[in-house]
Amino acid sequence: MVHPGRHIALFPVLLLILMVGCDAGLEPPEDEGQGTISGRITYLSPWPPAAELEDLRFIAMRFIPQDTTDFFRLNEMVISERLPTNVDVHEFTLTAAPAGTYFYAGVAQKYGEDLLAWRPVGLVETDGGLFTLSRDGSVHVEVVVDFDNPPIFPPE
Repeated sequence: MVHPGRHIALFPVLLLILMVGCDAGLEPPEDEGQGTISGRITYLSPWPPAAELEDLRFIAMRFIPQDTTDFFRLNEMVISERLPTNVDVHEFTLTAAPAGTYFYAGVAQKYGEDLLAWRPVGLVETDGGLFTLSRDGSVHVEVVVDFDNPPIFPPE
């Protein structure tokens, strides 16, 4: 049988462990702010047949993807509206993008009906898509899309 006084003596120890384990308590994470990502996409190759081009979007990720299942990490990505097809050049602007470092960014093509049938077809031309967006700042990126020579995925 456990003595009731032992439970009372353990309470301050448990409370101390909980307090030491919490770094910010119940406070929300610090807001890093927002900025604007703009860019120009240049298309080099002939466009794929319409059956292989279900969707096309600019995507900037705050992580380096390991496989297509990482595309479910939506809260760590900025995704454009559908991009126009069969153009030589397209300019875009994404406002209210979370400030921070983006480790992988470029244009992705949805090439089939499968939910994970996405592949990169062009990356931001600096360090494989790496750039940093500051609070209230703006970043301009350049992407060259070559449907015949897509980037290696996942990145090495």
